[in-house]
Amino acid sequence: MNRKEKSDLWKSRMEDFEASGETIPEWVAKQEDITEYQFHYWRKKFKTETKSYSGNLENSGWTTLDVPTFTTRAAIEMRVDDVSLFVPEDVSEEHLCRVLRVLRNG
Repeated sequence: MNRKEKSDLWKSRMEDFEASGETIPEWVAKQEDITEYQFHYWRKKFKTETKSYSGNLENSGWTTLDVPTFTTRAAIEMRVDDVSLFVPEDVSEEHLCRVLRVLRNG
């Protein structure tokens, strides 16, 4: 599968997810061979592509609209500037503390 085909496949998957009304873990659990990591990778990739095109929108008459995303009840998604961190519900407290220490000192 070439890059275009893979991108088109994931765009279709993202549309299916949005239409489902399910949480990310619920939707991913029903899919074959898709992990939450892959889901978040492609979601971020498409958002980055959208942002790179938004500079061209200023003179086109179009505008951008940021729609909030919802994650699972127990999962956490943190965004600081251009960095997004998704913390799944099953992450250990020890591991999360290590990640936060690295972010603070980085």
